[in-house]
Amino acid sequence: MAYEAVESLQQTLRIILLRDDGVITTPVKHQIISIHDKAVVLQFNLKHFPDKETTREVANTTEEIIQYLFSPQYLSDFGSKNPTVRLSDQLGELAEELESTVGYMVDYCKINGGSGSPAVSVGSSSRSALKSQVEDLPVELLAIYTNGLRRLADKILSTGREVADDDPSDRPSISPLASKDVAAGFDDDLSDSAVAASSSRPAPTSKYFVADFAEDPSDSPSIYPPTSRDDVVGIDEDILQMIDRITGNSRDQDILPIVGMGGIGKSTLAKIVYDDPSIKQHFDVRAWVTISQDYSEESILSQLLASLNRKVDVDGRDSLEVITDEMRRVYQNLWGRRYLIVMDDMWSVEAWDCVRRFFPDNSNRSRIILTTRQMDVATAISRNIHMMRFLDDEQSWRLFQRKVFGDQDCPLDLQSVGQKIVRGCGGLPLKIVTMAGLLSRIPSTPKSWQQIEVNDGQLESILSLSYNILPTHLRKCFLYMSGFPEDYEIRNSELIKLWIAEGFMEQRNKSKSAEVAAEECLEDLIKQSLVLAISRKIDGKTKSCRLHSMVRDFCVRQAGQEKFLLSVMDYFSNPILRRHFLPQVLQNHRRIGVSCHDLHLKDSTHSSCTTSIICSSQRGYKPKGSVDNFTSLRVLHVLRRNDHSYWELGQVFELIYLTYLASNIPDSIVPPAIAKLQNLQTLIIYRSGVRLPVEIWSLRQLRHLIAFSFHPLLLPEGASLSLENLQTLSMATNFVCSERMVKMIPNIKKLGICYSGEKFGAGYHLGNLIHLLRLEKLKLEVHSSFAPHLDNLVFPPSLIKLELSGGCISWNNMTIVGSLPKLQVLTLKNYACHGEQWETIDGEFGNLIHLLIDQSNLKCWTTDSSHFPRLQCLTLHRCPYLDEIPYEIGEIPTLQLIEVDGHSQSLMDSAKEIQQEQLEYGNEGLEVHVKRS
Repeated sequence: MAYEAVESLQQTLRIILLRDDGVITTPVKHQIISIHDKAVVLQFNLKHFPDKETTREVANTTEEIIQYLFSPQYLSDFGSKNPTVRLSDQLGELAEELESTVGYMVDYCKINGGSGSPAVSVGSSSRSALKSQVEDLPVELLAIYTNGLRRLADKILSTGREVADDDPSDRPSISPLASKDVAAGFDDDLSDSAVAASSSRPAPTSKYFVADFAEDPSDSPSIYPPTSRDDVVGIDEDILQMIDRITGNSRDQDILPIVGMGGIGKSTLAKIVYDDPSIKQHFDVRAWVTISQDYSEESILSQLLASLNRKVDVDGRDSLEVITDEMRRVYQNLWGRRYLIVMDDMWSVEAWDCVRRFFPDNSNRSRIILTTRQMDVATAISRNIHMMRFLDDEQSWRLFQRKVFGDQDCPLDLQSVGQKIVRGCGGLPLKIVTMAGLLSRIPSTPKSWQQIEVNDGQLESILSLSYNILPTHLRKCFLYMSGFPEDYEIRNSELIKLWIAEGFMEQRNKSKSAEVAAEECLEDLIKQSLVLAISRKIDGKTKSCRLHSMVRDFCVRQAGQEKFLLSVMDYFSNPILRRHFLPQVLQNHRRIGVSCHDLHLKDSTHSSCTTSIICSSQRGYKPKGSVDNFTSLRVLHVLRRNDHSYWELGQVFELIYLTYLASNIPDSIVPPAIAKLQNLQTLIIYRSGVRLPVEIWSLRQLRHLIAFSFHPLLLPEGASLSLENLQTLSMATNFVCSERMVKMIPNIKKLGICYSGEKFGAGYHLGNLIHLLRLEKLKLEVHSSFAPHLDNLVFPPSLIKLELSGGCISWNNMTIVGSLPKLQVLTLKNYACHGEQWETIDGEFGNLIHLLIDQSNLKCWTTDSSHFPRLQCLTLHRCPYLDEIPYEIGEIPTLQLIEVDGHSQSLMDSAKEIQQEQLEYGNEGLEVHVKRS
């Protein structure tokens, strides 16, 4: 029962941390986290301590005190007064009492060899003295400290009665331990010597601490420890950059946002810069204000005046008069002086609009630093943004060692398990420091470290702030990502199709397509620092993303608690447990993330409740999954990296509610029974040479039809309705673009087509491509030993992205491509263009952003900067005959990057000469990358 009592205490503390009212101020939050950390240590040492009953009473008393302090009755007793100051003090007293109790328990376990050897810092003589002191007295010592908890409970209750305006008999009882009657496990006549000892007891020898990497630093030493460069790792470059920008020559008031996810060290960076001696000397006045989500104009003004060492006087005046007077005083104190203001934890543009008028622009190089998790807040306020980075493995290990061992190195026997723990922190400083603080308070043995679990109480409270402000549709999109495995790189196109199939975009702006709305949702989650953008397209849109390990842990827990989606592998890591519990789990969850192997349970796996399955397979396992009994299934998605898994198509085609199917299939032929899936919107097949039946044209809701390659599509005989919703068709082999085909796919946006064989030519009617008026992306590949020039080919003017491969056109006729008014990305691969010379002309490629030429016989390229007026990126790979890049390319004002491969020294030299020339002209924005094969 002792274990359950300590676990209950931790759960109560975590629930309190998630409160979104004004009670959980920063000091209160830190006290709660401190108590939670002590409870974790108590739980860890519990199995090595003999008196479980006494420990249970300690946990129960602590929990009941906490519950009383946060009860509505107690908080309401304060009336109009703010209870948080007294609440913080009382929690601090509780933390001190608990610290003594836990410290003695840790000492006892160390000396008596419970879970490890004594701490290194305790010498043999000290151990002997300590052993004689505590070895035989665990029960008596805990009795002393539990008696201290009793007296504290009495004190808190009496404090509540002093504050109360109502009848104290209405107040809830705290605990039997708060009365003279002693609970089970103690004698009624606890000796006076024990009580006396509690007032003069020796301090425990084990000094443990709550490592602080606070997001809310302050100058108050009673709440926040000092932060210096010696306390942090991996941000030296960030510090220098910020100091350089703050002390720069711009005379205008400059606003410098620091952006990053919770726990990455934004406030720590700001605090170090704020306290730097050179910064103190540079500015006449400095002030630090914490905004937070629940900001108010009064609070901000009061903090500013307090930070400026000005008295705040509100007695006898109404709030409007106070605000007006404080605004005037802040403005006057800053007028004519060079100031540095830190606005910490900014959550909205509205908060900035509320305070910006307080700060005069004296044209004297004053600066304002903002810290925020939200990119859209930063970009709305300033263009001069500093992005925080995760620590690399070496930096993470240095930070961990410093926090656990100080100036000493980690012992060899702990390095393996320690490095594993650090890798699990994903380079997030807060998580590393939290783990270090926890590990520093338990025995330093590999066994102890292997048993410890991550204390996510503080981390979860940080992420909850970001999650709780999300609108409903973004919460759904975020929680859905818990279905993907850890470290899985999610493709943008994959995620967007799934969100749409789940119906998350149905209530969005009707003036936008579902795909556009979904892309905006993904960008919103990235701006909230909840999702990491791993790669981006040339137009800036996200190409792939993933969740940080800490964020994913939170996402998995939250999705499970809300019964939104259950990641089975995370909740039941043991396959035997999964086999036993999966049938029950499926009855209670609409969406699941699961392995294909677990679905191969045949009749034992049944659910009429489950509507969505995100499926992965175990390494080396190529199963035939079973979905026979999932009668309500709407989404069946197999991760592409596990494309060896497949399903019995006879089962799949009975799932009449299916809207999304992405999977391998047992053979290349799709049977006519697919016509049963009249609700199908997305069909993705991980296979080449797929043969589709003519019945595919009966699927009126189809939006995306994708495979590694399809055999030529058969058109239905006679009159037939078109697939008006179809947006993607890829890759269609020997695609016949007849007039009828164009009418069957009138709204196609993305088309991938490829041709092979000796008969490639006019029979495919590619001239009709111009009639696909909504086509935005076209991929055209020719795999033929004889490929005629398609110099008469005309592309639709709607094209934004064009990829040509395999001898499609000559360089002399590139006007066909250059005249496309909306073209932004042009990719020419595998000798896509015939000839050796390319001369561009005025009026072409007016909107081209990215030009890539990969594998070409091009020898001479003549152009002018005005021919590519918006070009940002030029990529040249495997162009062995091209000796130089036209120097005019360097004169394009928008050019940011030239990338060449390492095979051509002359091209590398040419690119670097262009870069050097631009540097001499003062253009420092051009980068040159050399791609090594």
